[in-house]
Parts: sequence; structure tokens; C-alpha cells
Amino acid sequence: MIEIKPTSLSETDTAYFLTRELMEYHNALDIFTMTNVRFRELVDSGTLMSFIAYADNIPVGVMNAFYKYTTFSGRKIFYIEDLYIRENTRGYGIGGKFIEKAKETAFSNDCVQIELKCATWNKKSAGFYESHGMKLDTDWNVFTLNI
Repeated sequence: MIEIKPTSLSETDTAYFLTRELMEYHNALDIFTMTNVRFRELVDSGTLMSFIAYADNIPVGVMNAFYKYTTFSGRKIFYIEDLYIRENTRGYGIGGKFIEKAKETAFSNDCVQIELKCATWNKKSAGFYESHGMKLDTDWNVFTLNI
């Protein structure tokens, strides 16, 4: 049985370690500076919404998100920062359940859209997102400035 649950404070270590696994998958541990203490603070404050996927009561995935706002409408965007499912449980519908949870949460919180980034090399994930109705935004380039 697959269940998607909001991360409770007692589960923040689990969500953090699943998030860390995602960073390892992206070969980004050298820039991953989040600590489990900070992760817990963000969840506790409501700044970060975290959800854990359980398969037969075993944690197998995590989705971390937050709200941002658009001045086009003045409404919220549900921004998925991380969506990760352990490799041995991919293909069982867990990602689709995460997307459904994102839709449900976004709708109930008056969001105008759901947004996420996908690494350009991650064609499999891009195909998954497109198969769930997400569209690649080709109108905007993303610029960053590290400080």
C-alpha cells in the first residue's frame, strides 16, 4: 500500500535523509549544505512543506515544496523544490501520487499553478512530468546569482 503523508516533526530526519539521497543522485553533495536541524526548522515554521511516500510503511520518497507568489495575478504558486523516489520503487505510481498531492494542496490553497525545475540531463523525469500534464516553459530562462 502506498501512502503520501505530510512530514511530521518526528519524521523530519527521514525526509531530510531522503532529500540528501536526491542530492547524491544529482551528484550535488558538494553544494548540499542543508542540515537536518535547518530542515526541521523550515518544516516546523511552515516555510517548507514536506511529504513522505510510504510503501507498506517503509519511506520510499519525498516531495518538498513551498509557496511563491506571482505579480501577474497576485496568487500563489506551489513550487516543488524536490521530488524523489528511491530507484527500487520507481514505476509503482508513487510519483503520480506525489503529483496528485501537489494538485490537491495547490487547489486547496488558492494557487494559480504548480511549478518545478528538472535537470536538463534528466530526460526520464521530464517525460514523467509531461505525462502528468506539466508543460516545459520555453518562454523564460532561469538566471541565478550565488551569494
